[in-house]
Formats: sequence, C-alpha cells, structure tokens
Amino acid sequence: MSHHFVLSDFENVQFKEIGALKPGECRIKLFIGQSQTRLSVELFEALQPFGADAEIVRISGNGPNALDFHIAFYVGRLAAQFPGSRFSIISRDTGFDPLIKHLASQGIGCVRLARVPATATVVTAPAAPKPALATSAAPAPKKAAAKKAVTVQPVGQAKPAVTPAEANTKTRAAEVLRRLAGMSKPTKVATLQSSIKAFFKPALNDKQVASVVQSLADSRKIVIDGSKVTYPPAGHVTA
Repeated sequence: MSHHFVLSDFENVQFKEIGALKPGECRIKLFIGQSQTRLSVELFEALQPFGADAEIVRISGNGPNALDFHIAFYVGRLAAQFPGSRFSIISRDTGFDPLIKHLASQGIGCVRLARVPATATVVTAPAAPKPALATSAAPAPKKAAAKKAVTVQPVGQAKPAVTPAEANTKTRAAEVLRRLAGMSKPTKVATLQSSIKAFFKPALNDKQVASVVQSLADSRKIVIDGSKVTYPPAGHVTA
C-alpha cells in the first residue's frame, strides 16, 4: 500500500502548526537532533490528531548533515517497503535536491518544501516518470507481419498459441531472474512478491505478480514450500 510520507528536519525548520497537513492523508516523521531536549506544547497538540501516523525520530550521534543522512535513509527504506509512495521533505537545505532528482529517475515522487505547507496543493508530489525499461515487446508493423512465412503443423501436433498475457509473464519472469541474480534472494514468498512489485514501474498488480511467481515455479527456477521459497542450482531439475 502506498502512502504520502512527510519527513521534517526540525533542526532546520522548526514549526508549531501543521498547516495543510491533515490526519489520514499523510504520515509525519519529525526528525530531531540527539541533543534536542525541548519541544513545544503547541507542536504536540498539533501532532496529536495524527495518532500513530505521527512519529518523532531522534537521530543517533552528532555531526555535519547527520540529520539529513537519517532522512535520506528513511526515504530509501520506506520507498522499498511501500512501493508507489510519495515523499515531502521539509527543509531549507538544498543539499536534498540531487537526491530528489535521483529519486525521480527511479520513479519515486519526492519534493522539498522550505516550510510547512499552507495549502494542500503544495504537498502534492509530481507524478513519477516511467522508467525506460519496457516489460513487453512492441508490436511488429503490420506490413512486416504480412511477409512472415506460415508453417503448417501436422495434424495432432498443432502448437498451442501463446497469448499476449503469457508472453508478458515470461518476459517479466526473465527480468525478475536477472535482477535476483545480483541481490540477496528472498526466502519468503511474501518478500519475493513485494520484490517483484518493486522491480517494475508502474508496479504490477497482485494477479500479475502471482502469474510471474507461478511461471518461475513452473519453469523450476524456484521451489515453493508453504510460505518459503528456495532457488535450485543452475542445471538442477527438481522432482
């Protein structure tokens, strides 16, 4: 499930009011320094309606940009945990801007605000750009298709046609195998499903993810045992 996360650098932009932020529409993480000992009563009163969706995060250690690094870490972790989410960073520090540009190239919507938004339109993150990777082949021109030779299968040996959905699933399964080869492979089915969703932009729906998992299992690339998943060695054939 995607969310709108608002991450505020309280050392850089201190505030007492929430502005246009509304309970139920966003999740707030207020980052404070290790030595921060006082927060205003007005701030706590403003955060109270958000309940569990408002969190104060005290960073570990002191140093230049220590709080900024914590915010960058949380953005990355939350983006992986909740694919499709968008982020608003409240800070006057322009050092976040290269990070935001990189996030956009990865299909993650993020903006930086120099103050707490006064209107709801300010916190709307831009639509994430679509990555260059295509998950399905482009259709061949009609003229070229007309010149293809037609092969007649003998009676009783007709080859079943592959539907576009099946072709897409095989293409996606191949892409998943390519990506898994360069990372620590998930050992839980649920984690594998989440990883597959994160591999594609826009994210696949549950039915498409299930088709990819089934394709990997049918081709013996993975073995599912209850909630666990294993990966047979290359060339190994399971029973």
